[in-house]
Amino acid sequence: MSQRPHNQSPDTKSSALLYRNGAIMVIICGLLWSSAGVGVRYIDAATGWHIVFFRSAGLVLTILTVMAWRSKGDLITPLKRTNKLSVLAGLFMGASFFGNIFALLYTSVANVTFILSASPFIAALLGWLILGERVKKRTWAAIALTSVGVSIMVGNTLSGDGIIGMAFALMMAVCYAAFTVIMRRGKSGDILPAALIAGVFSMLVAAYAIDDFSVSWADFAICIALGFFQMGLAMVLFIAGSKHVPAAELTLLTMLEVILSPIWVWLLFNEHPGYWTLIGGSIIMLGVFIQAVGAKRSKPKPKIA
Repeated sequence: MSQRPHNQSPDTKSSALLYRNGAIMVIICGLLWSSAGVGVRYIDAATGWHIVFFRSAGLVLTILTVMAWRSKGDLITPLKRTNKLSVLAGLFMGASFFGNIFALLYTSVANVTFILSASPFIAALLGWLILGERVKKRTWAAIALTSVGVSIMVGNTLSGDGIIGMAFALMMAVCYAAFTVIMRRGKSGDILPAALIAGVFSMLVAAYAIDDFSVSWADFAICIALGFFQMGLAMVLFIAGSKHVPAAELTLLTMLEVILSPIWVWLLFNEHPGYWTLIGGSIIMLGVFIQAVGAKRSKPKPKIA
């Protein structure tokens, strides 16, 4: 019998490849999520409730299309496989949509961004308590870097005003972290219906608050596009990536949204985000880079051949 201490087994290599692919999908998800600000800036007259409703409609259509494609046109079977975890995850994600909107209505973007940066910590804690996922030292270091980066970005503009808005922002952070952990908990099954439930839930709540659904065709098209790309495609990638990336790292990798959102507005609308934003954003990028590029699974114990 011979030992192979220096070579990884095929299963380990496959696991590492799945992890890398999952991390890439989550990073792309963060890129897509960061386009929300640009889309909203191009909207002319639609209200926040209109944006949520029609964006959610685009999300629902996207998820239904993906589910139909995966099941070769049979939507009934995957819908029948919807379980309690899917419903719970969908409700948490749908609630986070509204947490985001009401947070921005009642407090500053800086306050919302700062509180949202707590999501990786919350996800790490929930992942440890519920899933027993051990958070690696590298991940804690990356979380700390991103938190410092966010603090630098918004430190000069934080205020004590808008307590209600900050409460909604905290609700958004908790709901997003809970959704992430549930995605990991249900990784063995089809959790895609959770995104469908989130879209339907947010549509129903927004519809209750809207008196007149008429919007311009341009605003309608932008909202649907946001639903398809910024939410739908991103959600599909996020759910797929969540099967192979621990909860704390999921929320960390999507923190790219925090720095890229003001950069897109800067490039397209010539609104300079400020030098502190650029410095803090660079630190966030460093944290994400450490997590994404430096991620290596620990080598298994040598096997006896």
